[in-house]
Amino acid sequence: MSIRNCEKEAAGQLLDDLYLDMFHLVEEHTQCRINLERCNASGAILLARTRFQHGGSQSVSTAQIPTENSAEFNALCRVVDSTDGVCIERHAVDKSKGFVEPLHWFSVLPPMSLRNAVTKFKDCIELVAESTNLQRQLGEALDWITKLRRNALLS
Repeated sequence: MSIRNCEKEAAGQLLDDLYLDMFHLVEEHTQCRINLERCNASGAILLARTRFQHGGSQSVSTAQIPTENSAEFNALCRVVDSTDGVCIERHAVDKSKGFVEPLHWFSVLPPMSLRNAVTKFKDCIELVAESTNLQRQLGEALDWITKLRRNALLS
């Protein structure tokens, strides 16, 4: 009988630890999402500032973005799903390999506010990957909690 009590106590302790981990993951995920919203809003404001400052014929617009009739190019940034989670794979700008700098679609010498907006949006991509990894960890913790609760109830 004491072995069963020890097992239940160990399972209870493990459940407590998993719940604590779950709460920490929820907190980290929430903070990550807040940072993502702030970063995205900041990038959008910088983009609006660029359009306002360089209005008229030099305006930054979607008309400057390549379409399906444009020359082929490769993405500088790819999302890679590995065993450790989602990570971002970045390539260096190399026209010979088809990696072009999207910033130069708008101008050879883009304004500083546009460069800063690009930096903010690149940070957003990193935050999305971090958020995805936190969601996965949270899902794993919830799966373990469910399994332990079932086993504890069966015992």
